[in-house]
Amino acid sequence: MNPSNCLKKLLLPVLAVSLSSCAHVFTKSNTYDTSSAVTINGAKVSSGLKPMGGQGGFSLSAMIYSAGSAKLEGPFIWRIEAEGQADEHTKLVVHRVKVETSKTNRKEWYPANNLGVETEFVDYKKEPGKSYAVYQMPGKLKVDSETDGDVTIYADVTVSSKSRTERKNVKFFLPAEQNKKEREFIFFPAEIVNSFGQQDPRQWNF
Repeated sequence: MNPSNCLKKLLLPVLAVSLSSCAHVFTKSNTYDTSSAVTINGAKVSSGLKPMGGQGGFSLSAMIYSAGSAKLEGPFIWRIEAEGQADEHTKLVVHRVKVETSKTNRKEWYPANNLGVETEFVDYKKEPGKSYAVYQMPGKLKVDSETDGDVTIYADVTVSSKSRTERKNVKFFLPAEQNKKEREFIFFPAEIVNSFGQQDPRQWNF
């Protein structure tokens, strides 16, 4: 056997293991700006949306980097999320949620039997001093940025810390965005990522 060919065969498994499990994806999204945030009991509380519809334009095998493009749109998986202080904030509870749309004038309350769940704040070692609590709503938020226009989310939220508890009615204004271009890195599979340390408590549940 040619020595160089033998060396290549030995190196291939090593190279495969060393490659990052990362997808480099360019997206064009019909989505919403979720930067709106409020403060409850010293914690920064906001809403989050992740588009589940549209057309994908990439493929990925385990441990192999690939690139592609996709057009993303609703419906969305969604959540209420909070950033607090490590060893201080303890629990997040979402009691009520109402969604209103500007163009179609929809006004819908989320079913109360899916709410009222206590979510604990989790310290994140990679970001010292911070902790995160995320309550991801069961089901999908079925809105379309072009048809429904801007979205306003009203939420009744409690944030607890070691010293006190505060309950507050808050509003998140989510302006509609069409054809927003962005670049996103997707890392998976989770089993591989988790083997290197603590999982990010802000990770979405798909």
